[in-house]
Amino acid sequence: MICHKSQTKDFIIEITDQLSDITRHQWCDAFPTGDMYLSYDYLEALEKGLKNDIDFRYIQFKQPETLELLGRAYVQLLRFTPNELNVDALHNQFGNAIPDKFIKNLDARVLLCGNAFATGEHGFEFSSKISDSQSINILTDTLKQIKKDEKKAHDEVSLILLKDFWPESDCFVNLLKDKQYSPFEIDVNMVFRIQPHWSELGDYLNDLTTKFRTKVKSILHRSEDLNMIDADTEYIESRIDRLEELFYNVMERADYRFAALNGGALVELKKSMNEQFKLFLYELDGKIVGFGTAFVNDGHLDANFVGLDYAVNRQLSVYQRILVDFIRFGIEHNLYSVRYGRTAEEIKSTLGAEPVHMKLYGKHRNSITNQLIKPILNHVRAREFKMRKPYKAAYYGK
Repeated sequence: MICHKSQTKDFIIEITDQLSDITRHQWCDAFPTGDMYLSYDYLEALEKGLKNDIDFRYIQFKQPETLELLGRAYVQLLRFTPNELNVDALHNQFGNAIPDKFIKNLDARVLLCGNAFATGEHGFEFSSKISDSQSINILTDTLKQIKKDEKKAHDEVSLILLKDFWPESDCFVNLLKDKQYSPFEIDVNMVFRIQPHWSELGDYLNDLTTKFRTKVKSILHRSEDLNMIDADTEYIESRIDRLEELFYNVMERADYRFAALNGGALVELKKSMNEQFKLFLYELDGKIVGFGTAFVNDGHLDANFVGLDYAVNRQLSVYQRILVDFIRFGIEHNLYSVRYGRTAEEIKSTLGAEPVHMKLYGKHRNSITNQLIKPILNHVRAREFKMRKPYKAAYYGK
């Protein structure tokens, strides 16, 4: 149902809490080559798989006279409690800026414009007719309206969060600061760039120094008993419980998580996205010991979720094998890069991935508290790691 409808001089704003209230052509026609994470198929699959865990809002910005769609945005409403946090990891990033008592009593509802399950700018999209300042003004005003509506419904939002902005999107920095949003970083996004002259994995290996080529070959050797399966919907459905078990193994070790996925969401994503969504399963003697998922998105491979059986992970190099197979897939399908995302930075840099700093912007519901959290967010730093240079010298001389 439509939760809110209002009009300004330049826009009609419609907010709904389920995608089925919007027809496919209404949502898609104005953005035929738009962001995959804002596509109807993707959002529909995510809502079907996670509607019991996350509240969703879909926003349309229309031209008042013609009703032309000038912009669209997507919001996830998430509950954030100590269960989603690794307290030791928080202390490493914030120092003593956040008291233990605050962390233990944390129960915050976060309004996220973006995607908890993907790194990048996937929260909004506007027509080229709309300037950056116009888009940020109407977007932030609308997020404020959603916050007000949630308060009326007695489920108050504590924090508005916009994630994640690429370095080239610095045009938004001052615009969001003017709206009292505080910029901060968490961990870097590790991006593996695929070279045009590579046509198979062997070409990539040839560009590595002897030391790092040996490391990759060792990964392939230790994992040679694994059977890799490019899973279809039926295969995923028949193994949901095991996939969830392996996924939660990894989540238990994460420093923090915005939200958790479930097996049902994996099934829905595969049904809707088909070959755009890849789920690589790794079996040992018929038992799944790991999996990795990724989306083929606008010429890039976006790695998303990993599940591991830690009893055999180190011995069989399951995690590293997943990372190498993503490289293999990217090369064989002529992609530009593998966007590995956050975590395990040193391991990924050993393969040739490089860090990209991404900005998030946060704003607390209370203006006084919002001023107080600015210095806390300034304490947030991407974790340090030893950056490796695995390629031959000629690569770095380009």
